Amino acid sequence: MLNQIWKNKKQILEGLKNSVFKNEIVESIATSRQEICRDCALYDIIGIGCLVKGTQPCCNKRLGGCGCSLSIKQRSLSSDCPFYYWKAVITEEEENSL
Repeated sequence: MLNQIWKNKKQILEGLKNSVFKNEIVESIATSRQEICRDCALYDIIGIGCLVKGTQPCCNKRLGGCGCSLSIKQRSLSSDCPFYYWKAVITEEEENSL
């Protein structure tokens, strides 16, 4: 679990920053991604498949998802859905320059 969090730390921090410091463009993208996630079979509102307890809704790891908190991941513009339902809109290099 810690390995996965450490590997994705830049994207997690980006999503956290964008959750705190709201931006109209980011919120629009997050809303669009949220609509897609809600229709997915891996959408876990209860939290039994979350990588970190208490971060639901998440992508249910028990059913093959990534386990990420969706409220953070959906706001990380350099993140994409592991099942290709939505893609990153910036690269990690672009994210690093922000």
